[in-house]
Parts: sequence; structure tokens; C-alpha cells
Amino acid sequence: MADAETINVLYVEDDPVLRAILADMVEGVEGVHVAATAADGDEAIAAMAAQRIDVAMLDLALGARSLHGVDLALRLRAIRPRLAIVIVSQHLLPNFHASIPEAEQHSWSYIQKRGDLSGLELAQVIRATHEGKMVLDPSALEGRGVDASSLERLTPRQRSVLALLATGRDAIGIAEDLDLPHTTVRRDLSNAYKVLVPDHGPGDDPRVTAVLEYLRVTRPYDFEA
Repeated sequence: MADAETINVLYVEDDPVLRAILADMVEGVEGVHVAATAADGDEAIAAMAAQRIDVAMLDLALGARSLHGVDLALRLRAIRPRLAIVIVSQHLLPNFHASIPEAEQHSWSYIQKRGDLSGLELAQVIRATHEGKMVLDPSALEGRGVDASSLERLTPRQRSVLALLATGRDAIGIAEDLDLPHTTVRRDLSNAYKVLVPDHGPGDDPRVTAVLEYLRVTRPYDFEA
């Protein structure tokens, strides 16, 4: 059970696999407790009203029937005015700071959802935001955009599998992490390769090429010419 010194986090993410993975990552860091998770705005508002939440960690896109992440964050802060907000998204917001009402700009952070994002890194952002600081992803500060159209053609589970592949996990390790048969993981990877690398040449490795494409889309500041 969390004590008074523990930072209680509400994590809102519509992808159930990613929600479970990131919640487990953050929960494993001392001093941070994932008190509740939610798939959409309605669940998040209900969770906020039911218990003490210090930090809301949200994705931006939460489905067609839910409030957008920033709008939902403002709604949650209306319930708890001192709530700290951490946006975790694969989409970059070059004008993130300017998109928030001036009176609400305290304790907001933005971090890009990446394959190598660790629980410790997330926890550091959560703590800093809870202390009233603003942490912005470097690529957001530099104003670079992301073309995520290729990843958007993948299913949520294919994106989760590919994200783990990009961390160096093999199919068996990914299957263990996601509690899936390794044959399912191999099939998801094969289908993801077809989407991301449809025209690879005979000398190309689709696995490596797909991972590079994933990193190019999710971490464009590492792939400048």
C-alpha cells in the first residue's frame, strides 16, 4: 500500500497491452505507485473522483469516443487543481507549451513514447512534474514533427511487439513479456514487416529494416542526415 510520501499515478492509455507494460514499468520504481489505470476519459474521471491521484500520465489519442489527452488533462485538473500532468505519446507537439492555457501551465510535461523508454526515465519525469517542473522531450523543443502513418497501419499488439523488438528482445522474450505464444509473436512480427518493409530487396534483413523504420518514426532526432 502506498504511503503519504508515495506519488500516486493515474495512467490513461487506450491500448491495453501498452497500458499494462508501462504501468508495470513505473510501478517497479520506488516511490511511485500506479494507483489506477484507465482506457478512456470516462474511466479516468471516475478514477480521479474515487481516490487521491497526484500525477495523471496520459496518451494523447484515446479513441474516437474519448476526450483528447490535453482536454482530458484539463478536465482532471478541474477535479484536482494541483494535479501534475505527464503526456506520453508517439506524436510530437512542437507547440506543446503554447497549447495549454496560461493559467494551467504549471506541472505539465511531455515525453515521447519510444521503444527504449524505461520505467526509471518515466518515474524521473513523474517526480519532476510532481515538484512543479516542466519536462519537455528534446524533439518537441526543436519543433520536429513525426510521420506516424506507417505505425498507424499496425495493430496495437503489433506495435507493442515491435516496440519490444526495438529494445533487443527476441520473439521468445517478447512472448514471455506479453504472455503470448511465441508463434503469435512471430506471426505479428511477420505481418509488421510486411507493413513497414513491403519492398525489401533480396539482400535486406526485414527484421533490422523494420526496427530502423520504427526508430526513425518514433525517434526522428536520432536519424538526421
